[in-house]
Amino acid sequence: MNVFFAEKLKELRTERKVSQEKLAQYLNISFQAVSKWENGNAYPDITLLPNIARFFGVSVDELLCVERIDEDRLYKEYEEKADELYRNGKISEALTLWQEAYKRMPNNIDVKEMLMSAYFDTDIEKYFTEFYDLAMDILKNNEDGQTCAMYYKGQAISQLACIYAKRGDKDEALKWAGKSIPLFNSKEMIESRIDTGDDLIEDVSFCTFWFLEELFCQACRIDNDDSITLGDDYKQRIFETVAEIYEAVYKNDEMGFEKLQHLYNLHQGIAEREAKKRGDESVIKHHLQRAFECCEKSMTVKAHTLKHPLLYGWPVSDAPIDNKLNMRYLSERIEREIYNPYRSLDWFAKIQTGITEILEN
Repeated sequence: MNVFFAEKLKELRTERKVSQEKLAQYLNISFQAVSKWENGNAYPDITLLPNIARFFGVSVDELLCVERIDEDRLYKEYEEKADELYRNGKISEALTLWQEAYKRMPNNIDVKEMLMSAYFDTDIEKYFTEFYDLAMDILKNNEDGQTCAMYYKGQAISQLACIYAKRGDKDEALKWAGKSIPLFNSKEMIESRIDTGDDLIEDVSFCTFWFLEELFCQACRIDNDDSITLGDDYKQRIFETVAEIYEAVYKNDEMGFEKLQHLYNLHQGIAEREAKKRGDESVIKHHLQRAFECCEKSMTVKAHTLKHPLLYGWPVSDAPIDNKLNMRYLSERIEREIYNPYRSLDWFAKIQTGITEILEN
């Protein structure tokens, strides 16, 4: 018997305004048995399923939520394929995959959110109409109180605010931002205040992981914002600080492929800004070497759980099939003209040689 039966039975009985006693009388059993079914504490004998389905005028498949189970399995298959595409930088292919999933599962809220986000990540201006329609659909979802629905509504609000800000419509962006839940009143933060024991450790790991993710994203936003008047030195210090935080929390660079990609970007960004101003060669050398180390380590990441104090138990996935992706990025970056003054130096040549050997093997 599947986990959705209890929910479906209660839903059918409530919709048809049938008491547990009436259903029990029809099946010639006690109403306590029906109560246990609906609470998920017991399941009916398989021989009773046709009679239960007949009573409510549905098929046994519908009663057992067979379609829902198949849809959950199918969604997980799409999610795994899309995750691999994203990790290999194939964003357009991921969009195509979620478009296919939406055709097959048009009422699945998980699919709707993933497709909405794929439109946002791929080309939000090109797909704005499709994105907006899905966002509105998700916001109208009536599964109030359910974690997934609340999360997806938050995601829709966040992306709507971002796209209007990108378009220069700050008033509309702020309007959407105002519909969100304050950070410190979020479900995760509240749970971290009330949980104890291992649940608390899990809450801390979750909040730390996503805090560091947001910290990196905010550093990148600052780096790309030409309207900031504090200048390049400030932006470089931002990258240096965030890199130090990552290295303090993720001891010995033990982190997943994507986080090593973040750390590589931070170190490469620091080196690049230092090279632009023809600054300290030792700074450029240190951060390019660290960028190379991060790319190299990302290639060999294996699935495991972290033991760092603030990330204890957090799962790390295997490196993607294209495990040289970060190294190719670094190879492209060091070809920029700003590094020309350093190409004849031994340490720079050693980094270039290391990259070439890895990419050619």
